Amino acid sequence: MINNKKLRFRPKNYLKKRSKDSRVVRIKTETNKAGAFKKITIAFLIFIQIIALIALYTYFTTLSVWILLINFILSCFTCIYIISSKRNGLSKAVWIMFVLAFFAFGNLIYWLSDERYFFGKIKKRYKAVYDQAKNYNGNTENLDGASLSVQGDCNFLYSSGKFNAYRDSNIEYFSSGTLLFDDVLERIKKAKKFIFIEFFIVSDGVLFNRFFDVLSKKVSEGVDVRLIYDDMGSKGTLSHASKIKLKKAGIKIKAFNKFLPFFIVSMNYRDHRKIICVDGDTAYTGGSNLADEYINEKRMHGYWKDTGVKIEGKAVDGFTLMFLKQWEVIDGKREDYSPFINLYKKVQGKSVVVPYADGLDYEHDIGRGVYEKIIAGANKFVFIMTPYFIIDDGMTDLIVNKALSGVDVRLVLPDVPDKTYVYSVSRNNAEKLIDYGVKVYTVTNAFVHSKVVMSENCVSVGSVNMDLRSFYQQFECAVYTDDEKFMGQVLEDFERTFKSSVLLNDETKHTKSLFRRAWAGLMRLLAPLM
Repeated sequence: MINNKKLRFRPKNYLKKRSKDSRVVRIKTETNKAGAFKKITIAFLIFIQIIALIALYTYFTTLSVWILLINFILSCFTCIYIISSKRNGLSKAVWIMFVLAFFAFGNLIYWLSDERYFFGKIKKRYKAVYDQAKNYNGNTENLDGASLSVQGDCNFLYSSGKFNAYRDSNIEYFSSGTLLFDDVLERIKKAKKFIFIEFFIVSDGVLFNRFFDVLSKKVSEGVDVRLIYDDMGSKGTLSHASKIKLKKAGIKIKAFNKFLPFFIVSMNYRDHRKIICVDGDTAYTGGSNLADEYINEKRMHGYWKDTGVKIEGKAVDGFTLMFLKQWEVIDGKREDYSPFINLYKKVQGKSVVVPYADGLDYEHDIGRGVYEKIIAGANKFVFIMTPYFIIDDGMTDLIVNKALSGVDVRLVLPDVPDKTYVYSVSRNNAEKLIDYGVKVYTVTNAFVHSKVVMSENCVSVGSVNMDLRSFYQQFECAVYTDDEKFMGQVLEDFERTFKSSVLLNDETKHTKSLFRRAWAGLMRLLAPLM
């Protein structure tokens, strides 16, 4: 077992004093220029298609006043439809403004963006896969002894997605990507049956090479090795040569939702999950992707602060099933799950552990629902660590009400942004909460990529950002638990991070600047796409 204190988060002057330390920057990997060029080219082609579509549609509407009038009426009906839809409030407001402002083509763009028409076929495939997998789901554990708040959360997870609450499971927290992947590599070296890996980003570099060396050896020993990567997330990072190398080594690889040069709304739906399953007895999740910046081999935005989780025992089946169902949907072939489940080692554990997923394959907004319930059930404190903070009015009101009720609400954000336009909205949203008693921290000289929401009752750690993309558009995963030891590890990480951060106040607010407020307001219009 790795001691989390071995590589604890450094104080804020760490980067300045230890910049020559070999553990901080061991190698600076190069960007895959060919992949990046291809990504830009595809984006440009899509942009050209959109412009051509708008121009053609606008031309026809201006041929006659009656056509223009009919189009305006259709735009009004579209707005009524948007109001009655299940979209979140912010998304509704942005779409209505867009449709009315550009009524000559706005309603066309909206209907082209409706997931029912352009993601419906895939959703049917997910439903078919999930229906045939029901026999492997098992039953949720007895929740006697858990707090009423935890019981309610577990009931929500089971009712909304059939995610079982498991006992008899061990769970361990890693306060950095380095600690996580050190443990992962040691575990997969011992694999005997299978290794399943699913990431949003897989990138060429030092970490990739370490994995490849181990995985290729495991394949030669007869281990079933499979890898799912998101095609957009890995575009420009995972080279074609590396894909060929993986295949030649016997590693089965699948790209989720291939990034094509066409204006198709389903291109916006990405697999943001982070899952590693080994032999059915060990699983990992968290915020880290398979790329060098996550272990600070490559510096992109200062120190990269991330998290990871290791699960052993019954709960491992939850992650194994997540992977297998996603693999079956992508592969299109029927999968026999029986060789891969019920292989867990028996461990003693009284705490509740619930692996859960979210995405367009579920009817409910599960990730948002879990975060909402954790915050709503808090009476003492709510600690949140997230790279992005772009939430709707309902979640904002919940956080504000908790702070006004005397709950200690703290929010940890990066000091160094990875996307300036997204950070401006996140920072603006967070700073508005300060006046209501929410404590907002920015981690000095660091980019925070951790996704953690915690109260005195429970904690969720995984891939779910506190933003609209994670809540409504991406395929996500996480683990929910009330395990006291695990929560103690998470709490220690929060306390160390607070000490390495700046507590924002009226003097350090970005929103003191009129320009920054205006820019954040403009960018907020694009929040549903961020």
